[in-house]
Amino acid sequence: MSVLGGRFRTGGRQPGRSRLKIYWWDISCLLAECWLRFWYRFRMVGRERVPSSGPVLFLSNHQSYYDPMINGSLVSERPFSPIASSHLFKFKPLAWLIRSYGAVPVSAGAGDKGAMKVALAELAAGRSVLIYPEGTRCPDGHVAAFQRGVSLMLRRAEATVVPMGIEGAFDVWPTGRTLPRLRGRIVGIIGTPKSSKALLEGGVDQALQELRAEIDELRLEARAMIEDRSRGRWPRSDAGAGPSPT
Repeated sequence: MSVLGGRFRTGGRQPGRSRLKIYWWDISCLLAECWLRFWYRFRMVGRERVPSSGPVLFLSNHQSYYDPMINGSLVSERPFSPIASSHLFKFKPLAWLIRSYGAVPVSAGAGDKGAMKVALAELAAGRSVLIYPEGTRCPDGHVAAFQRGVSLMLRRAEATVVPMGIEGAFDVWPTGRTLPRLRGRIVGIIGTPKSSKALLEGGVDQALQELRAEIDELRLEARAMIEDRSRGRWPRSDAGAGPSPT
């Protein structure tokens, strides 16, 4: 697929946002994708599954500081406002950068009610939001338990929920490492969109369990692709191998 894809189109992608902000998003995603492809042979699967309009709640596992770049490249046709940890806003240049993408600071994992209200307003306006339900980067490559605050979004947002699975990012930039390795393989996969109403038919707890299980399945599918395409060279470690502990 072309790196340019269908970018630089504004209609319906982010209602109420200026063309300048959408073009800034597109340019940033293009640069991010080029970087990831050059160093990590980044591969994307399922981009055609992303809804072209309407409110979308993106949920993804969280392996590294690369993840916003990965997620943005995966769903570049639908600019999103990421829910980001408040500590990232303490460094002013970084704060300016992530605010330019509509980032919403959250002070307590995924449970900050103020941040949730802002995110719900974004969805009500027909825009998109990205949440990392684990609340922080995983410590071992697996998908950690989801924060309970995600349930508020599912209950109150009338949106399409789109799960995403990332693999390889933990291998190149694990928790505790200051800078990323400039070698490795990364794959991102987009799952099947679902309405929040359909997800909640069995209750909130079941919805969270199903979403976590699906994201983990997508992650493992991405891992299998990395292993197959690299003939077992990558990932370099067994971190994250096998299903995530329940």
